[in-house]
Amino acid sequence: MIQSTVTENIDEAIPPKYDRCKNHDVVISPGGTILIIEDSNTQARIIEESLKDLPLQIHCSSTGRDALEWLKDNKAILLLLDYELPDMKGIEIIDELARQGQHPEFLVMTARGSETVAVQMMKRGAVDYLIKDDTFTSLLPTIVERSLKKIKSEQILEIAQNALQQAEKRTRLIIDSAADGFISMWDDGTILDWNKAAERIFGWSYKDAIENNLIDKMMPEKDRENFKEKLMEIKCGDQSQSQNKLIEATALNKAGQEFPIEISASIASKGEPCVLNAFIRDISNRQMLESQLIQSEKLASLGQLAAGVAHEINNPVGFVKSNVGTLSEYVEIFTRLLSLYEELAQAAHSGDKPKQEQIQNQIQTIREEEDLADILEDVNELLSESTEGLVRVTEIVQNLKSFARLDEASIKEANINEGITATLKVVWNELKYKSEIVTDLGEIPDIRCSPGQLNQVFMNLLVNAAQAIPERGTISITTEAIDSEIIICISDTGVGIPEQELSQIFTPFYTTKPVGQGTGLGLSIIYGIIQKHNGNISVESEIGVGTTFTIRLPLEGMSV
Repeated sequence: MIQSTVTENIDEAIPPKYDRCKNHDVVISPGGTILIIEDSNTQARIIEESLKDLPLQIHCSSTGRDALEWLKDNKAILLLLDYELPDMKGIEIIDELARQGQHPEFLVMTARGSETVAVQMMKRGAVDYLIKDDTFTSLLPTIVERSLKKIKSEQILEIAQNALQQAEKRTRLIIDSAADGFISMWDDGTILDWNKAAERIFGWSYKDAIENNLIDKMMPEKDRENFKEKLMEIKCGDQSQSQNKLIEATALNKAGQEFPIEISASIASKGEPCVLNAFIRDISNRQMLESQLIQSEKLASLGQLAAGVAHEINNPVGFVKSNVGTLSEYVEIFTRLLSLYEELAQAAHSGDKPKQEQIQNQIQTIREEEDLADILEDVNELLSESTEGLVRVTEIVQNLKSFARLDEASIKEANINEGITATLKVVWNELKYKSEIVTDLGEIPDIRCSPGQLNQVFMNLLVNAAQAIPERGTISITTEAIDSEIIICISDTGVGIPEQELSQIFTPFYTTKPVGQGTGLGLSIIYGIIQKHNGNISVESEIGVGTTFTIRLPLEGMSV
């Protein structure tokens, strides 16, 4: 009876052709060659005859040297190796092939079973070990076919493993060559993977990061809980909606410096705990450019309002200048009187009565000619009017500064109604000649926001509303707090926007104004500012009726 170490049941359905394995010289395919290494010609012919129904070619070698010589120029998918040959043992053939860098699959045949030999050959990779007994030739085809299937299965597994290793190498190369930082972590913040860009962005090496929880080191203390809540939302949310969710946050590098980042996070695997993958981008430069763009658009808007603002300033400056001229004349009169009173005091002191009478007459003449009572009353009015005019100029300048200063982009608690009121003062001259302003500002709480940027939004929308009114119309502004959000509506009774253009009005550089009258950036910047405030902006318009922009901002305010 044939003794075999192979007892596995191999799938019958195996594809007929596979690529060569990295560590093997064998290609399993119909028409491959089996090399029989057998010193007995009779035994070799019997073996060859038993295998004739297999779709294989057969080659026979009667000595080890002959087999080694043949294998220099040929490949065999399987060696049927007699252990005892005249010139060398089967184990010596296998060792010689190994020294030449060849590792063929082989099946050992022997007339005398030996456990020691079996162990030696199996250690060298034998797929089976057979004893030549009475059933040897009848069962050999089955054994060979089973051995080939085992070889093929092992090669398929090796191909898959090699493919997996190559895929992992390619993935590693892609991750390490990415400009953005890549972090894979458990949901408690323990780092599982950390690419070179993450090292550059945060300053911690791969060795420092792996299997450590860096969340508390990577986030300012004031922002940690909020960030952990965002991660929990991704973990607990719907997986289809949680993929690649963008989060803007403030991060800390190893040196303790704060900087803004954008995180694209997704769930890599569900479960407890789950794995989160995140691509992280340092957006310091982008925020600087965005700030510059907003500032540029802000100054451009103010440039358009310059004539109106100049008129607003000229009015109070004009009457202040006139009042100062009148006051100068009054000061001259009082100066003459003071001089005469001083001369009168000196004459009285010297006892010169004629001189006293002369000076008294001069004083009386001035009092009668100038009506000092009216002058004194007029002085108070002039001073009051001048003070009012200077206060107005001061308000205009302060409102202009609030729009022009970059530091107004900082986040703080502010009231939306106060921002709208301040904005109306800046753009008033642009609005008053074409529209009636109707405001209904409801009771709303302060929210965490960037007041300077929101004022920019209000100014652009109000100026656009005025420009949309051809002759005379109404601009309405309403605010109210409903549920968890503040709703701001700015409406006009202008010409309206064609329906086909509504979907494009927030697109950068898209404008319906004539060349030279619009950059096409105003509404796109507005859209970006509202998005940064975790809000949204929508528009409704009807030709000949007017347009309404609706802004919704969360009461919880802007994210840190």
